[in-house]
Order: sequence, then structure tokens, then C-alpha cells
Amino acid sequence: MIQARPYVLLLSSLFFLVSCRTGGVILRDSPVGVSETRKAIVSVVGQPRHMSKDGRELTSNFFDRKQEPIENMDKARERLYTRVTIVGDRRPYDLYVEVLVEKRSRNGSFEPSGLDDPRAGQLAEKIRQALVQSRENRNVIDDFRSF
Repeated sequence: MIQARPYVLLLSSLFFLVSCRTGGVILRDSPVGVSETRKAIVSVVGQPRHMSKDGRELTSNFFDRKQEPIENMDKARERLYTRVTIVGDRRPYDLYVEVLVEKRSRNGSFEPSGLDDPRAGQLAEKIRQALVQSRENRNVIDDFRSF
């Protein structure tokens, strides 16, 4: 019988915990294309502060608990932002929506303090509605480009 060393068990359990994604909301099976999905996300969360190179991960600007933009970051004790990730290599796509919370530390910098899943659920529902609306309003001819 082979006995595992304690540090191997610790490392493997740590890897498992780090690799699991907890929190956030997943919108499953969105049949809309990536560009239309991006437009729907921007219509809900505003112009992104950061977008990945492939355009599949958007990070919103910072806002407060009332979902108002933070005017003076020097006075803010807490800030939130939304990260939406388009998952999948082809249609239908899944959307992973999470609202991250950061609190100011004693040294003045912001540090992650958790996720706001209820707010992520509200934003995911708004994105879902925007996707449905964009699907109803799109022109079928634009979807079939010949060149």
C-alpha cells in the first residue's frame, strides 16, 4: 500500500480549491453571436474599463452599492465592478457574470473582499433581457454576410 505524503495531499486539495469557480451567475445557451452579445453587455454595464484581446471578457468601471459611478476614488471605502466572460468556442455561448467587491485597506489600496451574487443575478437578468431584445430586433440579412 502506497501512502501519500501530507504535502502532496495538501497541494492537491489546494489545487482543487483554487480551480473551482464559486460565486457569480451563469447564463446558459445564448444563441446570439459574440459581437451582439458584447453590445448587449455594454448596454447594461456601460463602456468597459478593460476588455480582453479576444473581446470575450469585459470588466466594467467601478461603481458603488447604488450602482452609481464613483466620482472621487480617494474618498471611497468600497468599490464594485462587474466582470462578464463569454464562454465557449461557438454558439450557443454561456455567459459568466460576477460582481466583485473591493475594500480599502489600511495602507490605502483596494483589496478584494468578496463577490456580490445577488447583484450579479440582477445584472445577468438585465443582460438576458437585452440579448432577447437584440435577437428580436436584428436583421436576418445582416447575419449572412457573403464576404
